[in-house]
Amino acid sequence: MSYFKKYRCAAVSLVVFLAGMFLGHSFNKIEDRTNNLAKFTDAKNDTGSLANRKSVAPVSNDPGAWVNPYTASSPMHKEFDNHRDWVLANKKLISFAGSSDPDRLMEVSNQLAGKGVPALATNLLEQRLSSLTKIFPSLSAHTCSTFLKGGFSSSDFMDQALPTLDSFSGEEAKAWFVFIKTSIDAALSQSPLIVLPTEDATRAVLKITRSLDESRSKAFAAGLMALRTASDEEVCATVRTLYYKGNALSEPYRGYMARMLLTGQRGNEKF
Repeated sequence: MSYFKKYRCAAVSLVVFLAGMFLGHSFNKIEDRTNNLAKFTDAKNDTGSLANRKSVAPVSNDPGAWVNPYTASSPMHKEFDNHRDWVLANKKLISFAGSSDPDRLMEVSNQLAGKGVPALATNLLEQRLSSLTKIFPSLSAHTCSTFLKGGFSSSDFMDQALPTLDSFSGEEAKAWFVFIKTSIDAALSQSPLIVLPTEDATRAVLKITRSLDESRSKAFAAGLMALRTASDEEVCATVRTLYYKGNALSEPYRGYMARMLLTGQRGNEKF
């Protein structure tokens, strides 16, 4: 049996699993927490540490309640404020939402941000893949595993990821919100979806298996086949391999992996 045929079953199993789980949820939930400014406020004695940040109930119709969750010295702080202002002033978004109410605009922008992901250019997906790869070391095994198993919690993700997001460079911070804005614009404009062929997804996964030594390659293939029944720790190990190794692939395979992992059912070819 050829190497391609030997591992094709495991690779296709992953593609089917991802399509079923619709991994685009990772963007919806991440942006939901990041955009939900009303759910964060700084404690009076905040020194910039995550432990001093408190959650409060949103204040409807009050943009001033949308408090920035990032430390003032972080590039994410500035980009977050810029994004909030962009959402509130976006006439096309206001028209689509049928309201200029800040809570309504926040809700609709979150929905559109997830919906527009499959229409994005490959370079934007690759940038987000790189950002998420940087965040993974700060995630617990359970939170990490939900990127494949489902049950993703935006609250848990942000509690664990916020320190890393706070450390993003100016370029990384800008790219994080450009991704969200472009996703929203794509959804508003009803841009055509870019669908990844199953064969391309399969070849990208096979590239990862070939980059591993024999024992790790076998363990990775076995992990792909057992995603539904594996423990959080086992699934997280597979997730990390997919993201770390996928982000390190040469083109066009890096782009294939980014589109497969991040666009879910609507961005992957149907079986």
